[in-house]
Amino acid sequence: MKKIVLLAIAFVTLFSGNVKAQMGDAGNNYVKLQFVQPLGEYKDYYNSGFGVEFGRMFPLNFDIADGLIIPGLDITFISTSFNTGKDYSYFTAQNFSGTENEFISQSGIVWDLGVKLGPMVTFGITDGLVADFAIQYDPTVVFNTRKGASQSAWNKGYGRFDKKSGSAVAFAHMIGIKADIRYTHFMFGLEFKLGGVTFNYNNAIVPYLDGTMTNEEGQVANNVKFQKEKDMGLGTLFLNLGFTF
Repeated sequence: MKKIVLLAIAFVTLFSGNVKAQMGDAGNNYVKLQFVQPLGEYKDYYNSGFGVEFGRMFPLNFDIADGLIIPGLDITFISTSFNTGKDYSYFTAQNFSGTENEFISQSGIVWDLGVKLGPMVTFGITDGLVADFAIQYDPTVVFNTRKGASQSAWNKGYGRFDKKSGSAVAFAHMIGIKADIRYTHFMFGLEFKLGGVTFNYNNAIVPYLDGTMTNEEGQVANNVKFQKEKDMGLGTLFLNLGFTF
């Protein structure tokens, strides 16, 4: 039994030494190309997209289990992604003339730009192969465009609505949870980004229902209002492929 324990200790010592060599004392820069998949309500409005990020992993000056586990800091200097929009049908409503109208919002694009900062830990798997895990705070600027019907068009009882466009720039507090596998200078992995934002389009183009209303002739119609703002979750899955240098 003692021989088995001694052999195990010797293996771990040899193994962790390779992990230290893989990490290096000064850390590693990285560049990642990303496939971006919106989740939840975000997925209803926007298609898959792409992204890119550049950052650096900084190992701390101490390790655990003789280098088998190395904590550190992961700083992403630039993180940006881009998604195109798709049509989204809210509901079908009846106007004063009895015409059924389907309210469709046409989402244009979402482009975001941010930085990320948070703790990380690296685990050794085998010679030259390690796993990185990190949780990062991600302050992000988000630019969004959108097109939808207007309140004046609905009030006039039009069967078809002229679309009005709006754009918004918002700030989002995001959290990223990611895991990567690295072998020599190549890496791949995934990340979940969580958070939300309020878009203010400076144009009342986002429809919602609020009970019913009756005009002077006694015709009943759904009470459709339009708002300038839209709250939206930005939950996203990122699939990463990159390299370190």
